[in-house]
Amino acid sequence: VFDDEEESKLSYTEIYQEYQALVEKLLEDYLKEVGINEEKFQEAFSSPLAKTHTSQAILQTVLAAEDFRLFKKMMVQKNMEMQLQAIRIIKERNGVLPDCLTEGSDVFSEIEQEEMKILREVLRKSKEEYEIEQERKRTEE
Repeated sequence: VFDDEEESKLSYTEIYQEYQALVEKLLEDYLKEVGINEEKFQEAFSSPLAKTHTSQAILQTVLAAEDFRLFKKMMVQKNMEMQLQAIRIIKERNGVLPDCLTEGSDVFSEIEQEEMKILREVLRKSKEEYEIEQERKRTEE
């Protein structure tokens, strides 16, 4: 339901409130599961390690529960990613995209192809960094 329009819709607020409740519940349950109290979490959340690029990417979903603008930006981005994924799947299954999605052309421009390569590389590196961070945490524990 999220689009890149400047004005926010009432439905965004309702979804945001549901998101806040979900993040709060999941975070609360996780902290109980690993035996960390809220004070220690706040301390870790504001530590220098939490300020790294990788940590910020991971924590973005938590931060979005406290900042509507960040939440909306994240949802618009996710919506665009899902649309691109759907288009890719359609193309893979049919060999070409329907005219309604290509305005008569089923070829990506060189710029779009380069952007997709960059996006894939960024996602791959982000995943690698996340996995390295998770492995480091496991070895520390």
